[in-house]
Amino acid sequence: MTALGTWLPVLDRVLRPARPDAERCVREGERHREARRIIEGARAASLAECAGRIERARAAVFAANDGTVPRLMTDLEREWLTLARTDPDGVLMDLWARIAPRSWHDHKRWRGSDAAAQLDAAIALASDVPGVEAAESAMGALRSSLGAWGTRIGARVRWRATESETECVIGLLARPLATVRAAIALDPAEGVVRSRSEGVARAVRDAALVRFPARPLVVEGLAHAALVDSLVRAASLADLPNPVTPLRDLWRTGYALAEADASGASLEIPPL
Repeated sequence: MTALGTWLPVLDRVLRPARPDAERCVREGERHREARRIIEGARAASLAECAGRIERARAAVFAANDGTVPRLMTDLEREWLTLARTDPDGVLMDLWARIAPRSWHDHKRWRGSDAAAQLDAAIALASDVPGVEAAESAMGALRSSLGAWGTRIGARVRWRATESETECVIGLLARPLATVRAAIALDPAEGVVRSRSEGVARAVRDAALVRFPARPLVVEGLAHAALVDSLVRAASLADLPNPVTPLRDLWRTGYALAEADASGASLEIPPL
């Protein structure tokens, strides 16, 4: 198989999770939305009614003009605060308990997303349990592999539904790239190795552009990984693992690395 041939199955899976349980999870998500609409409508009505009673009580205090604030005012304000208080985690936990496996219940993977995106994040993640767990496993392997090259990634894995374009692959592979370039510089066939690896990167970039015309940073990350992969294979550094192997495994799950540093990593949740 050609070098490009090994990358084409990866390119076909990036940002395309399998989500075998999507139909059930989306259906449960719609039930949750409808239930929340009813609850929020009732809460809004209760808040409005309470606010009206507060205004009437306040008007009575001003009319009395005797400097006394009756206990009723304090009770009404406490009632309003209770009605206004929300618990986003609690709101989503009912749904999460229905759609996610029991082993996930204490691990709220959707919390890494902005509040407005958390419901869709929860549905998307629960719909692809094997893929999410495979992605986290690949992330662990990537952390270990890059650690051998002196690049540290924290153990925490966050899941994030995002529309912003990010790229961290080039930075993560900087040390491996510098090391293999130094090793290849001693090879009489250095020019041939470099030319072949750059050709692989160009081919992957061109193929990725067809698939992800609106994601230029994803395209560049894939092309750069292909370059490093080719150079690492040519350098044959037996005491160091190929850091692109687990990265490719991660992409095959349908997810992508959004951020990674010493505090941990963020994995992108593609839209449903």
